[in-house]
Parts: sequence; C-alpha cells; structure tokens
Amino acid sequence: MKNGDFVEIQYVGKIKETGKIFDVTDETKAKQANVYHEGNKYEPIQVIIGAGHVISGLDESLLDIEVGETKTFDIPPDKGFGKRDSSLLQIMHLNDFKKHGIFPRAGLKIEINGHWATVRSVSSGRVKLDFNHPLSGKTLLYEVTVLKKIEDLTEKINAILKVRAPGIDVSSQIIKVEDEKVNIELKGINPPYRTSLEEFIKSDISSYIPEIKDSSISFID
Repeated sequence: MKNGDFVEIQYVGKIKETGKIFDVTDETKAKQANVYHEGNKYEPIQVIIGAGHVISGLDESLLDIEVGETKTFDIPPDKGFGKRDSSLLQIMHLNDFKKHGIFPRAGLKIEINGHWATVRSVSSGRVKLDFNHPLSGKTLLYEVTVLKKIEDLTEKINAILKVRAPGIDVSSQIIKVEDEKVNIELKGINPPYRTSLEEFIKSDISSYIPEIKDSSISFID
C-alpha cells in the first residue's frame, strides 16, 4: 500500500496494558467481547492512507499491510492519542458546577467551553478536571484487516462523503461520473452546512483523485 490509496478496513483497538477494547468495527467481535452497544454503527470503514482520517500510528501501519492480510500493530502514545500533559489538569470550585445543577463525581465527563474533561476527584469543595484525551499516554494495539483496495471512482467519492459527513446516508446521494467529470447531488443536508461540505468534498476529490480535475466537479441543487 502507499499514501493516497483508498482502502476498506476492519479493526479492533485495544489498550495494550490491559487488553481492554476501546474501538471495534465488527459487530460480531463487539458482541463476543461484551463491548457491543445498541445504536452504535458497526461496519468497515474507508480510509485514504496518509490523509489523517485515523490516528497517525494506524495510518502509517496501513503502508505495511496488503489486501486480505490481518496484522497487529503497536501504536505508541505519540502516534496515538498523544502523551499526557500535566498542564491539562485543572482545579475548579465545586460551587461553580452546583449553581448550574451539575454534581461532579469521579469519572464523569463534562463539557466546558467546547472541550471535554474527565472528573478525576472531588474533595474539599474542589473538582479536579483532566482535559487530556482518555487514551492519552496509552500504548495501543490495533488488529487490522484490509478488506479491499477501492479503485472505482464512484466508490472513492462515496468514501470521501462518509469521511466528511459520517452520519450521511450515502445510498441516497446521487453521484454521476462520466468522462472524468463528476456531478454530485447532495440530499437531506441543510444549506448552511451544505456549502462548507461541498467545499471539503471538492478539495478532497481534487487532492486524492488526481484524474478528476477541480473544474470537472459540479454540485446539483
């Protein structure tokens, strides 16, 4: 594999120290490991290698695996969710939470000014918050299977849509590719979000599907 390749993968992500699964794309494996959650979507994901769609350690690992292979990779913290940063530990007064009807307890996740924190302790009227990613400082294990390499232009554009709009129903979108010209009709997307989404999709197609020129991409209202 090489940077720029479109691939479809399945994986199981574990914390190396404990073996605990924190992410899995296969429903059967999720149920077998007792980590299945009703409502979660379990399916293979499409990735453009080198585009930063997954953590850097996993992205780099995809260069060393071929279609049909399953391999396990160690991902160190600096190529996973980062090293722990002590400056991201903060202390706040308990009353600041109570006046908003929030009663912190250890382990609770709280959003503050658009950033998520985990409550580490509550003591003497003070709340210790940790803004580090929950998996920061952890060495990870990823068991990865490359199911296929995506070659079809329409499938590649569908993959870009899934990455840029994870909740989108790709099957309801209309994509026509003829003579390296692309017409895309996005359905069920509100206008304010639609404009920026179109810009991202157009940029990704131009960057990762070189046979399609920027001027050949049109969006139909």
